[in-house]
Amino acid sequence: MSAGIDHIIITVNNYERACRFYDWLMPQLNYSEGVHDFDGTRGWTAKSASFWIKNADTRFVADTFNKDRVGLCEIAFKGESRAQIDELAKELEAHGARILDPPREYNYAPGYYAVFFTDPDGIKLEVVHVP
Repeated sequence: MSAGIDHIIITVNNYERACRFYDWLMPQLNYSEGVHDFDGTRGWTAKSASFWIKNADTRFVADTFNKDRVGLCEIAFKGESRAQIDELAKELEAHGARILDPPREYNYAPGYYAVFFTDPDGIKLEVVHVP
């Protein structure tokens, strides 16, 4: 069995708003092989993975994301370069994101360069480049 994640699906409170945000973000991260709508979900594909969103059940639409609850903490996407991360960071807030930690080198590993931000539903995301 090989290591890797085939796909991730996240649940969002406002599907239309999330579609606009991820329609912009995912091609920036090279998830540009196609956008797929299937049974109330939307997905973006890359070479060997896909990322999907779906609308929250009406029972949970008032819930908000918290990275410290049991479950998901954050999703980190691989960046191609520091320059890509810097350019992306300049546009995030204009597309509904909130920057949590600006682009810079972090001491997680040698050369670890990342930006941390939330999507419009507050889900914590990261784009990281490690040479």
